[in-house]
Amino acid sequence: MRSHQLEHVDAPVSRLRIPNLSEVDYVQLRRGRLERLQAAMREQDCPVCLFFNPANIRYATGTDVMGSFTAGMPCRCCLVPAEGAPIVFEYPLAMHISSRIVEDVRPMMSWQFRGREALDYARRWAELIREALGELGLAGEPLAVDALDTPGFLALQAQGIQVVDSGPVTLEAREVKTAEEIKLFKINGAIGDVMLADFEAAIRPGVREYELLAVLSNTLLRHHGESLFTRLVASGANTNPWLTEAHDKLVMPGDLVGVDTDANGFEGYVIDVSRTFLCGDRPTSAQRDAYRVAHECVTGMAGRIRPGMTFEELCFSAPRLPEKYVQQRYAVMLHQAGLEDESVDVPYPEDVESGVESVPERTFREGMVLCLECYAGEVGAPFGVKLEDQVLVTPEGCELLCTYPFDEKLLG
Repeated sequence: MRSHQLEHVDAPVSRLRIPNLSEVDYVQLRRGRLERLQAAMREQDCPVCLFFNPANIRYATGTDVMGSFTAGMPCRCCLVPAEGAPIVFEYPLAMHISSRIVEDVRPMMSWQFRGREALDYARRWAELIREALGELGLAGEPLAVDALDTPGFLALQAQGIQVVDSGPVTLEAREVKTAEEIKLFKINGAIGDVMLADFEAAIRPGVREYELLAVLSNTLLRHHGESLFTRLVASGANTNPWLTEAHDKLVMPGDLVGVDTDANGFEGYVIDVSRTFLCGDRPTSAQRDAYRVAHECVTGMAGRIRPGMTFEELCFSAPRLPEKYVQQRYAVMLHQAGLEDESVDVPYPEDVESGVESVPERTFREGMVLCLECYAGEVGAPFGVKLEDQVLVTPEGCELLCTYPFDEKLLG
């Protein structure tokens, strides 16, 4: 397998390169994403979309205003017709930001924190949407929406607007990355390498988990990233089961220290890589066994994936977890990434065989970005191992986006 034969970085941190940001053509980035979105809309007979999800707004328009803040409230949205230019309804004090990119920017009428008056504010907003649909020649057409709260939904319904799901359209549009998106993923892959290098260098007896999280975040921000969307740093017994977030636990000699970068990097693209490190020089045989299993699962998936392979083929051909690790397996074998963790994933065969999950009827395509992950932790054990690689699907197979090495002490 080309991408996993000595391609993880095996060099001092000083040799890790952050690509020049001028490599990206931002006009073409925005144009290419909108073209993919509108092509998917036309293919699926979707005349117009209304987006509140900041990732969808950014994908369609290139605009982003206080993404974390606006993700939880209806204070900005955009209308995207299948033909023509989008309209952004912007947080009023930030209209100057979106106006740098989008020609048609209008003030948003938000109903958040309006108490008993929320429905009235939402009604006035829905009237603006109805008027804009009329301007676009789309009055009476179904409106595909990604996320909307109760006042907003009721307000559109009262205007006689039929609301449908935009999910199938955005999934199809965003699943394969454009050339400019791939450049951004490679920039962010290098940022992820530096994040992990600084994180590993900070591991020592007596450091607290939240201090290691601060190292991760500091490195991300210093390299023009945006934010962490989880706090997944754990050590010792906190690594089993997985998903315990950073706390004030002290890292002790012999502890395993797990991290999932879970970050929105430069221009918002996801950096999602997991590593587990040893605090010390002498791993136990049980630690090495769990590490070997997780490593073989992640690299085994990467070695099999190629364009045209079905998700089902990978599900049943990838290395299986030994029985003692099955109960606490990770939620999925892999998921996809873009401006957020997105699109459909591949479940574990045990979940398919038990009827809990089904495998999506999809194939791997060139230009997909995948996060291949495995957790190996035996029930009741004082540790577990989480590993994850982020890869780009190429004509030859998988290419690593983050190349930071695995822990040689644990690989043995």
